[in-house]
Amino acid sequence: MRILSTLIAVFVAFLLFMTGARFLLLLFNADKSNEIVHWILSRSDFWVKPFADVFHFANKAVGDAGGFIEPASLIAFIVYGVVGGLVLALLSGVASGRGFGRRGILHRA
Repeated sequence: MRILSTLIAVFVAFLLFMTGARFLLLLFNADKSNEIVHWILSRSDFWVKPFADVFHFANKAVGDAGGFIEPASLIAFIVYGVVGGLVLALLSGVASGRGFGRRGILHRA
């Protein structure tokens, strides 16, 4: 169970890094011809696309620098963080012998 928790934690950390880095790179108008920037933007696109039209927010320009706020990447970051945290908490509860019951969400069996 510990290996599964570790693998899920690494995957969630990867998702949070990719979506958070994408948000910041677009916000600060990073040079898209840079190999690292291009790699992050192209790989994170798959994980951000499902959130593109959730609330019909449009990308907003920030200042004169050419950067913009992409709401989809910010929403993806929050959703992946919350869902990943819940999954890890549930796995931790199962591994420690806790379960669902009358005394709250997780309690000792």
